Amino acid sequence: MKIKQQLPPCFQQTPSYYLRKLLNRKFLVLFAPVLLMLAGCVSAPATDSAGGDTAGVPLSNTYWQLVKVGPEALPDAADERQPHILFLDDGRVRGFSGCNQYRGDYRVAGDNLMFDAMSSTRMACGGSQTEQLLFAAFARTVGVNLDGTRLRLLGENAQVLAEFKAVTRR
Repeated sequence: MKIKQQLPPCFQQTPSYYLRKLLNRKFLVLFAPVLLMLAGCVSAPATDSAGGDTAGVPLSNTYWQLVKVGPEALPDAADERQPHILFLDDGRVRGFSGCNQYRGDYRVAGDNLMFDAMSSTRMACGGSQTEQLLFAAFARTVGVNLDGTRLRLLGENAQVLAEFKAVTRR
């Protein structure tokens, strides 16, 4: 008579059984969103620390610093309160004009870009026309040109109303 050796239950299953058990619905429901959020955090900076250009950056979720508005080129200062714009994935836009915070909505269809429902804080600032020129550019924007790390807001006849550069926020 042969004696059959019985293995404990934990050794009776194949490795694929445990893999399937690990990847069951509870695991996916609990940890998939965390993995997706972490994957979203991994991205290349718009520029390296030396200021070199990268191949190109997306319109949304990039910090765009204003470099020129209308005929006025802005000085490249190290001040962290530089005029800028940030397009969010959900169709909202926000930024700083050099004096006031602003926000609103935007729509992109092909090369067309339209701002809507723009509003800003109302702090009194003197000396610079940057804010007035920037808000006027938003009102007249009908197109966008995204070239590498440069973003240009375009008017009716493709004239450049404002120009931004993508920068790495510290």
